[in-house]
Amino acid sequence: MFDLTRLLNVLSSRAGTTADFQRMLEWKLLRGSHEFPGPDGGTCINEAAIVAAGYPYRPIYRVRDLPASFSRPIALFALCLNDTLEDEMRQELLVPFVTRLAGSADVSKIEMARAELMLRRIVTEILPPALARAGYAEIGERCRALRTPTELVAIAKSLRNSESSVLHRPLTSALEHAADAGRQWLSGLPTEVVFCSFSVLRDIAALEGDRLAEKVYRRAAAILDAAIAIGNQADAGGRQAVARRMDAAKQASQAASHGETIAA
Repeated sequence: MFDLTRLLNVLSSRAGTTADFQRMLEWKLLRGSHEFPGPDGGTCINEAAIVAAGYPYRPIYRVRDLPASFSRPIALFALCLNDTLEDEMRQELLVPFVTRLAGSADVSKIEMARAELMLRRIVTEILPPALARAGYAEIGERCRALRTPTELVAIAKSLRNSESSVLHRPLTSALEHAADAGRQWLSGLPTEVVFCSFSVLRDIAALEGDRLAEKVYRRAAAILDAAIAIGNQADAGGRQAVARRMDAAKQASQAASHGETIAA
């Protein structure tokens, strides 16, 4: 049987892979939730993933609206990215994940490990360069050397107590979100960890400007890929099956808009 997920993992770094996959799906990802797919798709990533996996279409307003087979931390991070990215980058970075979300749910220990990975990589890879550029290299190194998420409370406090912190409020905000993520990690709440972690990433991207913001979001997609690689993996059922499901959803939506009925 054709293994689409394995193919995507192998080819993800090759030029043109996303474009080829997009042509196969012919599905456009948009910001926000949607009652029905449009003629070119026109849904968020989680709604597209529902269709790709063969579930009946449903609008997704929050992660608890998803089928139980979707990992909540993974789906939340993907949803946050979906609603933050501009159109072109959303297509490029997120389309390869459409077939990788359903079937990713796992036991609590795995979901917590995924959330911690996302927090840790955002703190150790994305925060330090931004802190260094603002003149806080020492605090950046503390982030890079993070041993446990609970250390983030003290790291955030050190920036907050700095005399010049008022000049760098986005950085202060980012570290406060990181500290909140550390507290949620201690409480064992993976989706809350992910939400706070993404807030860190968003603050840094807003601070960096267009060129460096793009680099931040590309790093975020790599972090999502690494988190999905932990635990249960999706099985989309093959490229042709996915394409048929996506086409059927669009046709059903078009028929419904004209008061028609699609035969089973």
